[in-house]
Amino acid sequence: MNILVVSAHHDDLELGCGGTVAKLISEGHAVTSLVMTNSGYQDPDQKPIRAKSEALEEAKMASQTLGYALVSYDEDTLDIPVSDENIVKILRTIKEREIDTILTHWHGDSHPPHKRVNTMVLHASRQVPRVLGFAVHWYLGEEPFAPNFFVPIDDAHWDQKIKALGCYQSEFKRTGTKWVDYQDHQTRLFGTQFGVSRAEGFVVYKYLWT
Repeated sequence: MNILVVSAHHDDLELGCGGTVAKLISEGHAVTSLVMTNSGYQDPDQKPIRAKSEALEEAKMASQTLGYALVSYDEDTLDIPVSDENIVKILRTIKEREIDTILTHWHGDSHPPHKRVNTMVLHASRQVPRVLGFAVHWYLGEEPFAPNFFVPIDDAHWDQKIKALGCYQSEFKRTGTKWVDYQDHQTRLFGTQFGVSRAEGFVVYKYLWT
């Protein structure tokens, strides 16, 4: 398969589906990460938290850790618009990489940039046979994340996911422990439901079994 992970920010892939990406790559599938924003941002007092150059360098390290190809754009981290221009960016990558499977943010994500990316992906992926949505964080929204497709990940895939997350030191020093604790509990919970050690969950938008 040629898989495209479309996300708003550098580190979303690792949080939402890092173990699955590690598993897919180990099985010989090609994975490309398309990140729509530069992922740099400031706090409410305009104090820089992560420079966009820093976010990109960390993403390059994470991509090398997991083994995916990285394509990144320079849209604003928090105010990325739903636009034809941005949809075309996704369409171009789908065509150039001959994508047959897309993983992206799920529609109920409470973070506006994530929700906007989902909207654009669902429009751009009308000729892609498989599209699934992942959850990045534990925030509560209008509806709970209720995955109906699960991917088992073994200890090696889990270790790769956490190692890749650790590449984002600019964020990890701020929320890293919460990230790992949440991911540990969530993947174990999903795994317990299916009799495996760990699993990552997805919402299926469409899935053509070929």
